[in-house]
Amino acid sequence: MQTQERLNIAFATNNQTDLNQHFGSCEQFSIYSLSTADSEHLKSVEFIAQDGHNQQKINDRLQALQNCFAVYCLACGNPVRQQLLANGVRVVVHPKDEPIDDLITHIQRNWPGKIALRQQQQANKKEDAHYFASLADSEWDIES
Repeated sequence: MQTQERLNIAFATNNQTDLNQHFGSCEQFSIYSLSTADSEHLKSVEFIAQDGHNQQKINDRLQALQNCFAVYCLACGNPVRQQLLANGVRVVVHPKDEPIDDLITHIQRNWPGKIALRQQQQANKKEDAHYFASLADSEWDIES
């Protein structure tokens, strides 16, 4: 289990040094543990290249991201994005190829801080069996 001071972030890559792949067709994820002060490469997870869309390919990638806070990729389809969000993984679609080290530096300079903590607290609440019932019973904003 990761602590609140560190976030596990995955990058879709084909060379372990650059973010340069789409989510569903990536050859590997390079997964790092980040804090504001340092980063540690935890592992690289490789995938067998498969054309087209199939659920097993997506399931393999979802499994690899099990302990990640976010995944950076060049593209990700909406159905897959919804599956990732349902599993507590945020999707960051980056507009262009970029060195992973540069992205790590950018993340550290713009550390999510209170936002990340709030999101983690919300994710923890969703694990509570009564969370959705309490939402249904809470007040709703009604437009006049």
